[in-house]
Amino acid sequence: MPAMPKREIFERIIQNITSKFPDVYAALFISPEGFTINSWGLSPERCEEVSALLGALIGKTKEVMGQMLRGGDLLFIQVQTSMGGIRIAPQDEFILVTMTHS
Repeated sequence: MPAMPKREIFERIIQNITSKFPDVYAALFISPEGFTINSWGLSPERCEEVSALLGALIGKTKEVMGQMLRGGDLLFIQVQTSMGGIRIAPQDEFILVTMTHS
Protein backbone atom coordinates (compact mmCIF):
# COMPACT_ATOMS: atom_id res chain seq x y z
CA MET A 1 0.00 0.00 0.00
CA PRO A 2 1.44 3.44 -0.94
CA ALA A 3 2.48 5.83 1.82
CA MET A 4 -0.04 8.48 2.85
CA PRO A 5 0.94 12.12 2.36
CA LYS A 6 2.83 13.50 5.35
CA ARG A 7 1.55 16.48 7.32
CA GLU A 8 4.25 18.76 5.85
CA ILE A 9 3.21 17.91 2.30
CA PHE A 10 -0.45 18.47 3.20
CA GLU A 11 0.40 21.86 4.73
CA ARG A 12 2.34 22.92 1.61
CA ILE A 13 -0.58 21.90 -0.58
CA ILE A 14 -2.99 23.89 1.63
CA GLN A 15 -0.73 26.97 1.52
CA ASN A 16 -0.56 26.71 -2.26
CA ILE A 17 -4.33 26.31 -2.61
CA THR A 18 -5.25 29.12 -0.20
CA SER A 19 -2.78 31.53 -1.83
CA LYS A 20 -4.44 30.94 -5.21
CA PHE A 21 -8.02 30.55 -3.98
CA PRO A 22 -8.74 32.84 -0.99
CA ASP A 23 -12.34 31.60 -0.78
CA VAL A 24 -11.13 28.19 0.52
CA TYR A 25 -11.92 27.89 4.23
CA ALA A 26 -11.29 24.18 4.78
CA ALA A 27 -9.40 21.29 3.21
CA LEU A 28 -9.13 17.58 3.87
CA PHE A 29 -7.20 14.55 2.75
CA ILE A 30 -9.62 11.63 2.93
CA SER A 31 -8.85 7.93 2.53
CA PRO A 32 -10.67 6.10 -0.27
CA GLU A 33 -12.74 4.45 2.49
CA GLY A 34 -13.99 7.84 3.74
CA PHE A 35 -11.74 8.45 6.78
CA THR A 36 -9.94 11.75 7.47
CA ILE A 37 -6.16 11.55 6.98
CA ASN A 38 -5.35 15.26 7.47
CA SER A 39 -7.49 18.36 7.74
CA TRP A 40 -7.40 22.12 8.00
CA GLY A 41 -10.18 24.54 8.94
CA LEU A 42 -12.73 22.11 10.45
CA SER A 43 -13.19 20.58 13.88
CA PRO A 44 -12.29 16.89 14.22
CA GLU A 45 -15.98 15.99 14.64
CA ARG A 46 -16.97 17.91 11.50
CA CYS A 47 -14.08 16.29 9.59
CA GLU A 48 -15.40 12.83 10.43
CA GLU A 49 -18.89 13.77 9.26
CA VAL A 50 -17.69 15.44 6.05
CA SER A 51 -15.29 12.59 5.25
CA ALA A 52 -17.99 9.96 5.59
CA LEU A 53 -20.48 11.94 3.51
CA LEU A 54 -17.97 12.67 0.76
CA GLY A 55 -16.75 9.08 0.72
CA ALA A 56 -20.33 8.06 -0.04
CA LEU A 57 -20.74 10.82 -2.66
CA ILE A 58 -17.55 9.82 -4.44
CA GLY A 59 -18.50 6.15 -4.44
CA LYS A 60 -21.92 6.89 -5.91
CA THR A 61 -20.47 9.33 -8.45
CA LYS A 62 -17.97 6.72 -9.64
CA GLU A 63 -20.79 4.20 -9.96
CA VAL A 64 -22.95 6.58 -12.01
CA MET A 65 -20.08 7.69 -14.23
CA GLY A 66 -18.96 4.10 -14.75
CA GLN A 67 -22.41 3.18 -16.01
CA MET A 68 -22.77 6.29 -18.14
CA LEU A 69 -19.26 6.55 -19.63
CA ARG A 70 -18.11 2.95 -19.29
CA GLY A 71 -14.46 3.14 -18.47
CA GLY A 72 -13.26 6.66 -17.74
CA ASP A 73 -11.54 7.45 -14.44
CA LEU A 74 -13.15 10.05 -12.20
CA LEU A 75 -10.76 13.02 -12.06
CA PHE A 76 -12.65 15.86 -10.37
CA ILE A 77 -16.03 16.72 -8.83
CA GLN A 78 -17.25 20.24 -8.15
CA VAL A 79 -20.49 21.00 -6.33
CA GLN A 80 -21.60 24.63 -6.06
CA THR A 81 -24.47 26.05 -4.00
CA SER A 82 -25.58 29.55 -3.07
CA MET A 83 -23.69 29.10 0.25
CA GLY A 84 -20.40 27.83 -1.18
CA GLY A 85 -18.87 24.85 -2.85
CA ILE A 86 -16.88 21.66 -2.57
CA ARG A 87 -14.09 20.61 -4.92
CA ILE A 88 -13.05 16.97 -4.84
CA ALA A 89 -9.96 15.52 -6.51
CA PRO A 90 -9.84 11.74 -5.99
CA GLN A 91 -6.48 9.98 -6.30
CA ASP A 92 -5.62 6.32 -5.80
CA GLU A 93 -4.20 6.74 -2.27
CA PHE A 94 -6.27 9.68 -1.00
CA ILE A 95 -8.92 12.25 -1.92
CA LEU A 96 -8.22 15.99 -1.72
CA VAL A 97 -11.27 18.07 -0.77
CA THR A 98 -11.52 21.85 -0.52
CA MET A 99 -14.55 23.75 0.78
CA THR A 100 -15.25 27.33 -0.30
CA HIS A 101 -17.41 30.30 0.60
CA SER A 102 -19.44 31.81 -2.22
